[in-house]
Amino acid sequence: MTTRSTTSYNIKIDKKMKIERLAMEASLKVGRTIKWTELMDILVTEFGKDAQQMLIHREVSNASIK
Repeated sequence: MTTRSTTSYNIKIDKKMKIERLAMEASLKVGRTIKWTELMDILVTEFGKDAQQMLIHREVSNASIK
């Protein structure tokens, strides 16, 4: 039995289009094609911890309001 080394992530089309646009703009600036998946990889790898902290902050803030 083999194990998969990848998985998929469902993303709404409007968010995917936003990321694709960012990748296209970056491609124009650097002079090579940048795929939206490359941008997603950077978001997860480089900014995952920041996103985690933002989520925690929002949850704690919302809990204190209730």
